[in-house]
Amino acid sequence: MEYPNYKILYFAPNLIGYVRLMLLAASWYYITNNPIIFITLYGTSAILDAFDGIAARYLNQTSAFGAWFDIVIDNIGRGIIWSYTFEWGYFVSVLEWLVFVCTHTHGPSWKKPVGDSPPFLVKAVMANNFKTAIGVYTISGLHVLPLWLYSLKMLALINQFLASSLITAITIVLVSGRVTCSLVEFWFLWTHIKALLTDFRI
Repeated sequence: MEYPNYKILYFAPNLIGYVRLMLLAASWYYITNNPIIFITLYGTSAILDAFDGIAARYLNQTSAFGAWFDIVIDNIGRGIIWSYTFEWGYFVSVLEWLVFVCTHTHGPSWKKPVGDSPPFLVKAVMANNFKTAIGVYTISGLHVLPLWLYSLKMLALINQFLASSLITAITIVLVSGRVTCSLVEFWFLWTHIKALLTDFRI
């Protein structure tokens, strides 16, 4: 019988994850009345997201729990912004959580699509762990768009110092990146549903 290795909970990347969660909890407190503090705390949490991956590789402390925990934190953070910024924002958060459920049944290998041969777009976006031009473009839409829309809503300084044409251009780029991400997400949802239907037995 296998027993849990609780040492994984104290791996450096996961310790960073706990700090990220605390920063998100603190940022939530300021989301309404102090957008500068909110963005600072949220941004710090996002920056630490890069460091937990570096720590995991450098210290050889990768784990299935760490891969799962990292995406949970990301989803919580984006869900906070989407749900606050727009009345329908929780639909975006629900989509992200559904995809999380569908992909993480595969464990740490979730980034390698299984089952049906993935379409060209899915393969291109996920190639080399998203480290391609279209992968970065798509992930930017996923992570940056909600924070950008929140900033437009809460910070008048953006509208004062940036030309409206530039704001529109940035928004279009980020929205199109998020749409690309949604296409990939819907493919994962569809393949998961098909797998469940295939497993049905009378």
